[in-house]
Amino acid sequence: MRLAEKYSVPSEAALLYDFLNSIDLRRYVEKGQQHVQADALATPVQLAAWMRGAGLLAKGETISAPDHRHTLELRAAIRSLLQAPPDSRAKARHCADRLNKLSELYPLVMRVTQAGNFELQPTRSVHRLGRILAELFMLAASRRLYRLKMCSSPECQWVFFDRSKPANRRWCSSLLCGNRQKTRNYRSRVKRGAIIP
Repeated sequence: MRLAEKYSVPSEAALLYDFLNSIDLRRYVEKGQQHVQADALATPVQLAAWMRGAGLLAKGETISAPDHRHTLELRAAIRSLLQAPPDSRAKARHCADRLNKLSELYPLVMRVTQAGNFELQPTRSVHRLGRILAELFMLAASRRLYRLKMCSSPECQWVFFDRSKPANRRWCSSLLCGNRQKTRNYRSRVKRGAIIP
């Protein structure tokens, strides 16, 4: 099961969500076990396998070292932008400039589908990752990009789609990351003497 399916992410953001969470930076301890960090795109071979699984790379096509490097840079640039609170993203010029520069490597064209829908699609097969930028653009155009956020927990940094009505979630999971942070804040206040246990 793909991550977007597991976490009920809307289909129009599924590829973007899976791409952004292809790196797992979580470093918390749960039930006595240290979470193991992983990167599904760590090598060109792994990137090729991930892209094939996502329908972005045909059998026999390979990924060059520069394409791999650019892909990791693209993922980092989008994640950096999402790390800023939604109302501050427009002010994150360094993130936007970096994303603008990288997006030049993944040109898109508008296509009308058989069903009469309008889509942005990559111009060349080797740069099919442009579909990720198309999803990012469509979320922004539909004014729903503010729902795509990075967990506020420094031990997590998981990208999540905020389905709450007010779209004010800060953590990917209130039960896990939210509860850990609230407990940490409480202990800090007790330690400082602000609260008497």
